[in-house]
Amino acid sequence: MKNIKMYILSSMLLGISLMGELSAQSSVYVGGHFRRERPNTVTTLKSSGFDCVILFNVNVETDGTLTTDGDTICFQGNYVFAKKHPYYISDVKSLKVPPTSVTRIEICIGGWGNESYDHIKSLINLSGTGSSTTLYKNFKTLKDSIPEIDAVNNDDEHAYDANTAIRFHVMMAQLGFKSSLAPYTNKSYWTAIATGINNNIPGTVDRILIQCYDGGAGNNPSDWHINNIPLHAGRLNYQDFNQTKTVMQTWKNEKDVVGGFFWVYNDETWNLSKYAIASNSIFGSILQTPTDSIVAVFCEDMDYGGYNINMKLGKYRTLDMVKYGLADNDISSLKVKPGYKITIYRNDNFTGDSLVFTSSSKWIGDTFNDITSSLKIEQINNTSESERLNADVVKVYPIPANTYLIVKALEAEDTAVFRDLSDKIVFTTKLIQGDNRIDTSKLPSGLYSINGQSFTQKVLINH
Repeated sequence: MKNIKMYILSSMLLGISLMGELSAQSSVYVGGHFRRERPNTVTTLKSSGFDCVILFNVNVETDGTLTTDGDTICFQGNYVFAKKHPYYISDVKSLKVPPTSVTRIEICIGGWGNESYDHIKSLINLSGTGSSTTLYKNFKTLKDSIPEIDAVNNDDEHAYDANTAIRFHVMMAQLGFKSSLAPYTNKSYWTAIATGINNNIPGTVDRILIQCYDGGAGNNPSDWHINNIPLHAGRLNYQDFNQTKTVMQTWKNEKDVVGGFFWVYNDETWNLSKYAIASNSIFGSILQTPTDSIVAVFCEDMDYGGYNINMKLGKYRTLDMVKYGLADNDISSLKVKPGYKITIYRNDNFTGDSLVFTSSSKWIGDTFNDITSSLKIEQINNTSESERLNADVVKVYPIPANTYLIVKALEAEDTAVFRDLSDKIVFTTKLIQGDNRIDTSKLPSGLYSINGQSFTQKVLINH
């Protein structure tokens, strides 16, 4: 507890400098899937829209060793995790490297059945929290190795010893960690440690994350306001999505909740960006396109159903889409004003299979349904239409096609070969120079490639 004034001053200065950076409104707990399926999980989190990632979890063993999933992170003041997970440091650091939505990273200690805080209690009672202790050395090593970790998330569901918990979090604050608390019961304990920690170093506990699921399913967030610390409330990722939005809106309107979180990202069975957008739209902000700038509308469901997102000219990576409220892999139909074209891409950063639309489509087809991860909205230059729509030799329209397709060939003679997704030839027709009207009424709806002597064009047939 020495030099408390110095710690208070440094903590206050840190809080001022990071106030904007750490004002997360949407958080997600992240399990071992983050390591097992890297680097895809890193990319997914960075473009998800979540601004706080809580890494679950860091265990404290009986001797102060830090572990996770049976692997050792720090041992006797040395970082040894790289032996089995050589990319972990760079992956965690990368979460904050632009372009990214992540501004805050936490490590979670605790959880149901986890005895970390029992071990912390025994270690502190035996040796204290000084710089010579194993507990101090290991967490200092972790902070030095990954300074991008901002906070420790306390999910104690077992020990509930206020004295040692306060001392532990004060030690963590001295090492540069903020603290968040994740209660589901025992309010008197959480009130005691929040008060005790912040009395020692003001501002260390900067948020409460009340669990409103499983053992805390009956919690009313209104009952969990502690010392005016910002209150966030959480749901399970597999709870009904529309109900989640309704519940979170009620939390904001009636319970003074300022942020939402979800448990847990540990597989690919749910759309992270959709849930992040829901939380951000309620507790944070979503970019809006001015009415006079709208040239395209993207729709969640076919026939322009579900939510609709208005967009202006521009190039949109996954994260850019999410900022406007358009979730990754969530487009089924679209509208586009005459004179503009939309190119949708299967992958982020305008990569992977793509498809061009120059007119509205009530169904973008099975092949591209719910897989768009980036897109471009561009104005068509009528003076060089053929060069813009196909840099080789032809102009193909309308896209998508219904009962007919116009292929404007620039060569005197050519042949158009239609192939389906299996690369099977389904139709062949001769082309003459100029406009060729091709009957597509008998072709099944789907994505086709048209190949000529010097061109290839993808076309969606949509009856």
